[in-house]
Amino acid sequence: MTIDLTPYISTQGPKYLAIARALAEALRQGVLSPGTRLPTHRELAETLGVSVQTVSRAYEQAEKSGLVQARVGSGTWIRDTEGDAESEFLRAPATLADDSLIDLSIAHPVCLPSHHLRFREALAELARTAHADVIGACRPIAGLIHQRERADAWLRERLGVPGEVEERLLCNGAAHGLMLAIATVVQHGDVVLTESLTDHGLISLARTLGFQLRGVAIDRQGVIPEALEAAIVRHRPRAVCLTPTQLNPTGATMENTRRDAVARVLERHGVWLIEDDVHALLEPPGLTPLTARLPLQSFHVTSLTKATVPGLRAGYLSVPRGQMHHTLPRLRATSWMATPLVFELADYWLANGMIDTLAHEQRQLLAERQSLTARRLAGHTLDARPSSLHAWIALPSPWRAEELKQQARQEGVAITTAQPFLVEQTPAPQRVRLSLGAESDLGRLANALDILARLIGEAPPPMLEIVY
Repeated sequence: MTIDLTPYISTQGPKYLAIARALAEALRQGVLSPGTRLPTHRELAETLGVSVQTVSRAYEQAEKSGLVQARVGSGTWIRDTEGDAESEFLRAPATLADDSLIDLSIAHPVCLPSHHLRFREALAELARTAHADVIGACRPIAGLIHQRERADAWLRERLGVPGEVEERLLCNGAAHGLMLAIATVVQHGDVVLTESLTDHGLISLARTLGFQLRGVAIDRQGVIPEALEAAIVRHRPRAVCLTPTQLNPTGATMENTRRDAVARVLERHGVWLIEDDVHALLEPPGLTPLTARLPLQSFHVTSLTKATVPGLRAGYLSVPRGQMHHTLPRLRATSWMATPLVFELADYWLANGMIDTLAHEQRQLLAERQSLTARRLAGHTLDARPSSLHAWIALPSPWRAEELKQQARQEGVAITTAQPFLVEQTPAPQRVRLSLGAESDLGRLANALDILARLIGEAPPPMLEIVY
């Protein structure tokens, strides 16, 4: 095919870099589109009057930048971003040669040496005292009864989740619980409403299970009740999936009056609610879950992962009365039962108060990091909760989020744009999400924030290579 890149080629710098940047600019302006097959190396070389080696280097540079993809036997293609944003987001950042990449791109609680010590001490204790069923269990699909009973008491007393032990189900993390809840009431092709920016895991579930996900307008408290009602009337959804506490990526958190208003809308229309409450422990007590207002039409999902240690994938799904016989077969089909050993550790820490201790410490650690972020990025628009995992940063013009992401990466800092969290193909806000827990060393975190503050305070380099 013939592509005229001449209008986009700069005379400055090496020719191969100019060609790679011209490809990025042509894509930005819509001359090229994702999924386009590019000319062969020889064809483009003849068109531009350069050597084949120059075009080869240009394509190689564009591939390193994530702009194109070389397919063996098929040529070079503009990378198709449909579904790519999530895979890129989840891919572990390639570390630099000296392991200096500072990762602010992944949701992760702070994990210090003291956490590892407590984990080892707990395992040593469990080696002596663990319930015999932990290794012998086979048939209790919903979870071992002593683990469910402890979880039931904790969910009611600490989080305010209504229900009885027979309505609690143990699952392998909140993502698993979310999938089980959705699969219980949502069929292929059904519409599910959620926040216009939401956790990438829900977007992935929509693709996997084949339901239609539609976004609802949000503000700093999350979903707007009037917008939710309008969307329900328009789309007639089967369910609404909401994160009222520390919405990922914005951190939006509903106060109780907003929760009351949202619950009234859902009750009025009789729509199933699936509440993702995975960040509940990162807020001090006082916010009651939406599920408490709608116990007969709500599934409640939470876990210990975000507020204790990242490897403790103990998820808890509370199922409305009369639905457990629909949910249990889906648990059995996906994992038979949640891993008993993980929940034996969770049960031990719930019994001795360690879960509350770890959550309290996590809130303190994150508050320290949020304060550091506010100081280092003073003067810039920043949305965050005092003990949130993330900070949501607005970029000044002429910066674009993808440009900053790429430039920050070149300087050793990994960050995330809004792209993986967009429910629908709408213009992405020019913001970036900084995750403050994955980097355990405060000095390295401060260094990363200083780099970002400097970059945001400067104009972006001209013709910056953009990762699409």
